Parts: sequence; C-alpha cells; structure tokens
Amino acid sequence: MSSLSSSMNIAVTALNAQSAAVSSISNNLANSQTIGYKSTQASFYSLVTGTSSQRNFTGGGVIANPAQNIAQQGMIIGTENDTDMAIDGDGFFAVTTSTASDVFAYTRAGDFFPDDDGYLVNSNGYFLQGYPTDEQGVVIGNTSPASLEAVNIHAVTGTAVATSDLALQANLPATAAIGDTLTTSVEIFDSLGVAHTVTLTYEKTAINTWDMTVSDPVLSSDGTTVSGTTTPATLTLTFDDGRLDTASADPFPIAITGWTTGASDSAIAYDPGTSGLADGLSQYAPGNTDGDVKIEVDRVVQNGVRYGAFYSSTVTQDGLVYANFDNGVSYPIYQVPLGTFTNVNGLEAISGNAYLPTTQSGTATFVTAGTAGSGAVFSGSLESSTVDTADEFSKLITAQQAYSAASEVIQSAQEMFDDIINAKR
Repeated sequence: MSSLSSSMNIAVTALNAQSAAVSSISNNLANSQTIGYKSTQASFYSLVTGTSSQRNFTGGGVIANPAQNIAQQGMIIGTENDTDMAIDGDGFFAVTTSTASDVFAYTRAGDFFPDDDGYLVNSNGYFLQGYPTDEQGVVIGNTSPASLEAVNIHAVTGTAVATSDLALQANLPATAAIGDTLTTSVEIFDSLGVAHTVTLTYEKTAINTWDMTVSDPVLSSDGTTVSGTTTPATLTLTFDDGRLDTASADPFPIAITGWTTGASDSAIAYDPGTSGLADGLSQYAPGNTDGDVKIEVDRVVQNGVRYGAFYSSTVTQDGLVYANFDNGVSYPIYQVPLGTFTNVNGLEAISGNAYLPTTQSGTATFVTAGTAGSGAVFSGSLESSTVDTADEFSKLITAQQAYSAASEVIQSAQEMFDDIINAKR
C-alpha cells in the first residue's frame, strides 16, 4: 500500500513539474517577439525521500526549477529608428520608471523613442539614464550613479558655430604694379550664427611684398550695415618665387568686437598658407586673359556655421548620444553607461522586461560601453528575443507526453487500489 501511495505522490510531483515546464514554454512563446527577452528553461531535479539502494528504492519524485538565461546574447537586427539601441555584450541599460526616480532597473530592451518632452523612453515605459556631457563628450561632473539623469534629447534646440579659423586659396597676380590694391570679400559667422561679410584688401608694396588689411564687418543680409569693429592691423606677406615666404606664414589674428547682433567677441585666426608651398596664398602670373589685374580666389575655408535647428539624434558604439542639427553640426549631449554584474543570471526579473539587482547578482558597476566586457552599443538596432520557437514546440510535445505518462501512473495506481479494496470485500 505504501508503495502505491508513493507512486501516486511521485506522479503528482511529475504533473507539477511538467506543468511548470509548460508554463515556462508558454511564457517563452508569448515573448518570442519581445525585444531583449531572455528565454526561460525548466531544469528538472530528482527527489529522494530516504536512503536509496538497489534493494530499497524510496523515490520522492521530481521538481522543476525554471531559470532564465539572462546572459544569452540575442540576435541584433537593424531598424529605421536612430534612437533604438542594442548591446552586443554583457551590459545593461540603466532605466527608471520616471524622470524623478533614483531607483534603477536594468534592461536590454533598447527600443527607445522621445516622448512629448524629449525624454528617451522604451515601449515598457522605462526612462533611459545617462550622464550629461559637454560638446567634447566629457562628462559634466562625476560618474557616480547619483549623477545619472533621464536622457532628454530636446535639452538642446539649436546651435551655431562662430568663425574662429579662416583661410584662402588664392593667387595674387605677379603682374600687379607696386601700389595696386586688390580686394575680395569673405563670409564669416558670429557666435549667434549670423552671417557677416568682411573685405580683405591686399596692397602691393614691393616686388614680392603685399600688405593685407581687414575691414569692419557688414551684415551679409544687406551688404551695407556695419555690424562690428575690426581691430586695425596689417599683415605683411612676402613671396619667394611665387610661394609664401617663411617670415609671413604664421596665422594672423583678426579680432572683431561690438557685434550689433549681441554676439560674443570673435577671435579669428587667418592662415595665409604653408611656408614654401602654394597651398594658401601665392604670387604667380594671373590665369585670366581679360587683362584685369585682380586676385583669383579658388577656395575660401572658414569653420563658422549658421544657426541650425535640432532634427535628430544618434548614438555611437561607446554610448555617446549626439544631437544633430540641420546646419551640419553634431555634438554629444549625453554619455549612456552600461551596468555590469558579477552574476548576471542572479538578477531578479520584473515586469516590463527589466531586472533588479539581488545579493546573488551583486550591485551594478557602471562602465563605458565597449569596456570591461559590457559590449558596444549599436544605434538603429535592437536585440531580438532569444526564444527559438521550433525548439519550444519540441519541448512542449515532450512535456505533454511526460504529463500524460504521469496521469497514466495515477490512473493505474488508482485501479490497483480499487483491486485491493475489492479483494478485501
């Protein structure tokens, strides 16, 4: 009788274990398309209620222990959203449930998009965390967890770049007479992105010598309104066999103050070219054949940029979030760190495809993406679910067969009990 009772108890544990297995399979299949989801596998362990030997077997049945393989890498797939992010490595994005929360959860679900306020939030409602940076990508302040904040790509609305470098690739005609004056106009930008025009005047003072002066700027929009004051100075240019001479090759400072636009003062370095070369200013016979003596400008190079509005953001492999503007300017505004753990599979799963640290996982260590095994961040990509549907269906069939077998054991034991009871009658 005790053996029959034991067999029924063992069969019940089998039913419970296979039910747990079917539950994990069901959850895997339900999340086969969930971004960043890690599949759960049911491991089975045998139970023994007492000392077991060949002559005295006291089996206790089986128990299922479903465990999620969080460390498994999912396939990275491309998307059309630049703020989608995938991690190729062991790291996790730090996220919070609100912009004001300081309790971090960790996720691989990188389907981030800007909400109405510009905060990057994923489809599960978690806000991406990052360190604010300056325009060179250097973190502002320290890199402690307390310095993390919700990434807001609308924190900057537009930008402009003031001209700080200016160069011309041009030829001053060797046929010009001493005393001839030639001019050319170049466009520069103040710190507010307003375009101005300055006139460069070249006067030939000797056979191989020219003096250059710079006029006060005027607004490019009308070409007449004086918009600032240029500090008077003269740059002497000497040439040797048509090439710029060594003595005059240093960058020439152009200072402009009192911008009527309200912009900051400008300090512009004018580079006449490389000594001994004709890569900047040169003095050769004119290329034109119309008889006019004039400066021939091939190219003007200056690094200023007009005002540009924000239009998109991208993320580099090391986790720098760049703001991109329609004037061609891009610069980083956040550094997104990745959290790493000593035991990834010790994390506790919570709703929204995210995890919390436990004593088994250890606390998070924040590192720059691409270091310490954290993995690179790929913009415009997502990590797909690690669920293999074909494998899950195969496991489902196996679990169903095992469940049916355990049911048959219970039914057979019940019939044997009935036979014993009938025999006593």
